[in-house]
Parts: sequence; C-alpha cells; structure tokens
Amino acid sequence: MAEFTNQATLRYNNTVTNSNIVVGNLVQALDITKTAVREEYSTDENTTYVIGITNNSETAYTGLTLTDNLGAYQYNEQTQLIPLTYIDGSMRYYVNGALQPALTAGNDITITGINVPAGGDAILIYETRPNIYAPLDAGAVVTNTASLTGPGVAEPLTAEETVTTRTGAQLSISKAINPSTVSANGQVTYT
Repeated sequence: MAEFTNQATLRYNNTVTNSNIVVGNLVQALDITKTAVREEYSTDENTTYVIGITNNSETAYTGLTLTDNLGAYQYNEQTQLIPLTYIDGSMRYYVNGALQPALTAGNDITITGINVPAGGDAILIYETRPNIYAPLDAGAVVTNTASLTGPGVAEPLTAEETVTTRTGAQLSISKAINPSTVSANGQVTYT
C-alpha cells in the first residue's frame, strides 16, 4: 500500500505558517489473485486455477480482458514452450457469487467481457492439464501468470501461481475376491 503526505503553507504579511502533515494511503481499485487448487501437478490429473478480481472502488469496471500464459517459458532463444493445455469448456465465471453465462477461452486463454461491479468481485475458475512440455523432473515447477487489462486499468495487473511436479510413484491398488461367499474348504480367487 503506497502512502502520500500533504502539508499546507499560509503566507500573510511576511509571516509563514505550516499546517500539520497529513498522511493518506493509496489503495488499488482492482486487485487480482490466482490460486491453484492443488500445489502439485502430474500428467494424469487436471490442475484447477481460481482467479479472483476484487473491485475496491465505487465505480464498476466493464469490458476487462484476462490473459493467461499457461506457464509459458523460454526453452532456447527462439522457442517458447507452453506446458499447460486449457481444458475446453471448463471455464466458470461468477460475479458477486452468482454464476454468469459462460465466457469462452481459446487454448491461449484470452477472456474478454469480464465485468466487476463497484465494491464487488468476479471469480474465474478453469482447468488445465500438463502436456508434453510440462517438466516432470523432481522439484520441477510451472509458474502460471494471469494478466488483467481493460478500460480504466492504467497498467496490466498480474497474478501468478507456481505448482510443483508431484514426486514419487503414483500407485493405487485394489483387491477382489470371487466368489464372495464360500463353504468350508471351498476355493476362492483373489484378484
């Protein structure tokens, strides 16, 4: 939060008097956050992201655009790789908690037409899946950045979230018996 100060000066007949110094705080009208539902990713699970946009002002913001880089990173000087793929149709858009008509997002996730009422909020929830460019080494991360622009937004607002690759084996096991009811000295098969 930025602070500002102000002091008045009064001059009359070669006499100068200064007022007290007042301090104020500048709050940003719009605030953006980004959160991954899970802190880890793996190739066999979707990653859900939640973007929250809060309007702290008394004026509504309309026609905003959100872009998401889907974790894009530079592989070499000429190649940019995108490790996440947007799950088509997964976008949910809420204004002040009420589900709104779906906004469409392409694979590059550019969403237009976002509205945030005065003193209200908008939430966008969507899913991604790691693709062949997602690093899977132990300790590897994907840092995903969202950027908000539009009328009344002087400079793009950004929020990022970092998820780490899940380490260790991802195993599951189940056991079955057939038949489930047997007589004494009967035979069963376990699978």
